[in-house]
Amino acid sequence: MLTIPSCFPKMLRFPAGFVICLVVFLNLFYNYFFSVNFPFQDDFLLIQFVETVTQGKVGFTGFVKELFRTFNDHKAVVPRLIAFTEYKITGHLNFRFYIVLVLLNITYIFYFVYLQFRKTRLPLYYFIPVPFLFFHPLYHEISGWALNGMQHSFLTAFTVTAILLASKRTHTALAGALLCCFLATFTHGNGILSFPAVIFYFLCFKDFKKATVTTVVMLISLGIYLAGYESGQAVKLPTSIAVFFTSLFAFVGSGVSLWEHPILVSAIWGAVITAFMAFLFVKASGIYFQEKTTVKPGTIELLTLFAFIFITSTVIALFRSWMGTTIASRFQIYAALSMVMFYILLVYYFPVFRRKAVLFVITGLSVFYCAYSYYMYSDVVAGKKSIYLADVYNWKYNRNMFSVEKTIVRNGNFYLLPAYDKGSLKLPDPVAGKKQLDSMFTASEKSDSDYSIFLEDWQVERVVRDGKEHLHYHFLASNDQPERMRFSDNRFLVLKDSSSGRIYMMNANPKKEGRKHIITSGNYYKNGFNAVIRENDLDNGIYKLAVLDVKNAGKMAFFKLDKELSVKNGSLFLK
Repeated sequence: MLTIPSCFPKMLRFPAGFVICLVVFLNLFYNYFFSVNFPFQDDFLLIQFVETVTQGKVGFTGFVKELFRTFNDHKAVVPRLIAFTEYKITGHLNFRFYIVLVLLNITYIFYFVYLQFRKTRLPLYYFIPVPFLFFHPLYHEISGWALNGMQHSFLTAFTVTAILLASKRTHTALAGALLCCFLATFTHGNGILSFPAVIFYFLCFKDFKKATVTTVVMLISLGIYLAGYESGQAVKLPTSIAVFFTSLFAFVGSGVSLWEHPILVSAIWGAVITAFMAFLFVKASGIYFQEKTTVKPGTIELLTLFAFIFITSTVIALFRSWMGTTIASRFQIYAALSMVMFYILLVYYFPVFRRKAVLFVITGLSVFYCAYSYYMYSDVVAGKKSIYLADVYNWKYNRNMFSVEKTIVRNGNFYLLPAYDKGSLKLPDPVAGKKQLDSMFTASEKSDSDYSIFLEDWQVERVVRDGKEHLHYHFLASNDQPERMRFSDNRFLVLKDSSSGRIYMMNANPKKEGRKHIITSGNYYKNGFNAVIRENDLDNGIYKLAVLDVKNAGKMAFFKLDKELSVKNGSLFLK
């Protein structure tokens, strides 16, 4: 058996701390770099709220009513208050600022895990795998989506704070814990489940009085939540027991959904993690049969957080798995937390995982896992940035967006347009102006190069509550030209309506290279471009086409394509 010299922990403390901080910093920088001050889908809720309550006609009662209004099954009171406060201070909403708050929340949640690890009194280098397992773009819908990120990250931050306060076992701390659970409830609908988690914590110590008080406050909070509650279209019971249990365990284990057969692998991994946590729960329940519990410090806190995750998984599997399994990016922060807690508790309770050789293997695997997550999802993250940057232009010059379906923009125009006109919806400068793009089209003659552009039609089925919805997408692409772009650049498809002169921009980032090629060449993207167009995105007309590359420093490259796009009643043709 390999042993670690007594001086080894002190020697490695600084390098271990440096590596941990570096991983955290790189992830924060990565997410901030790819964020854009632009609203996406549910973010419109914040604009609508601020626009409604600042018209001067609602009064205090109307303000409270709007604040607690149900949207998509949730009462996002805390995010609304944050948006309203920022508007009062700055005069506008900044969605990139909200993403910064999300990143701070994620870091704080990580710090909670570190506090529990510190109770193990193990050397810091045993903690090195944790940031690699936690800080990566698996849950990019949280780290890059303002409202969704605020809801899930604040919910979890309130929950871990409630656990920390509950662990102090004082009456004042109990009041603080209950307040955190209340705030979690009115951040995201799943926040009500933070109460059962805190009840679980108190029951682990046979503190029935505090558990009873928490139960009473939970019922009061639930009553307030249900007042005026409106059920959304996403709530429906599962179609079978098999689907329910697959979703349940896949929710917990979807940290391994990066590889083939994601549903099966995630469900098995989730079942393994759950079984191990159940084993520790049995150990913790020994307090009911003997005077002292056999669990070690920090275990109950981690078990309580896992209890929250498991209860949340059960509820989501019960009401959302009719659409399929619960493997979705917006939920996978819980999967990452489950994997992290699983590792820490394995190291804590089983000496074999504290062997030097085992630690090296686990650290190497965690580094590979983190890198592979960046490989898998960075094209999605970068693509969203390009989509939002394109829509900054589209909204400024055309008052439309391609990041969401046209019906969403049309239905939201009654508050989007006035919010933009009066400045509460304040967007950054577009990457290019209309006159600039016009001059580029004028200066560029029709290309003599063959860009090998092709157009494909995609028929997509989307599961809805009453069945399936059939969607028609068009895929405009080239696998040859232009030459590959750098990882930090943005590539756009530029379309100019020949009759009206209107110019539109769309994301056109190319496909990512294969794993072997990335390792050997260092290039993440292939040559060419890819653009997805919905059936009703474009009005009828003939569109001149070009590709625009915008580098991080603002330098541009314009490529006028050799074909034009004809749009007629939703049908697209190249000519």
